[in-house]
Amino acid sequence: MKELYSYIFAKAYFFCINTFKEKEYPEFFAIITVTLIAVTNLYVLLSLIEYLILPVELGFLDNYKYFSLASVLISLSYFNYKKKYKRILDYNKSFSTTKAKKLKIYSIIYLLLIFIVFFIIGLMIRNYNIANHIIDVD
Repeated sequence: MKELYSYIFAKAYFFCINTFKEKEYPEFFAIITVTLIAVTNLYVLLSLIEYLILPVELGFLDNYKYFSLASVLISLSYFNYKKKYKRILDYNKSFSTTKAKKLKIYSIIYLLLIFIVFFIIGLMIRNYNIANHIIDVD
């Protein structure tokens, strides 16, 4: 998992440089991207747990945006301290070409899966709430 996240970090870093022509702070874009992917993982897991134990509402899932913002700020301060993001980029350069190709495929599948599952679980919880009249629909 560490290799996958470092690969995604490096690709986001170079995506920012190549696409947006941003050479001053591309690490911010990469750090924010990886942090939000990790927060989405956590949110999907907690949403699944919430769905399994419904009708008990956990309540803390409504404010995930504050948790996301706090996670991004903590990650930015941690990775910019002594330029730790450069260690990730150096670690990523040590991958062989076959390993890099595998990680490319894994990262695409991983990101698509997280994106799809995020919306499927949201629909499942919404349908459950509508069916049990927990929320009103006009």
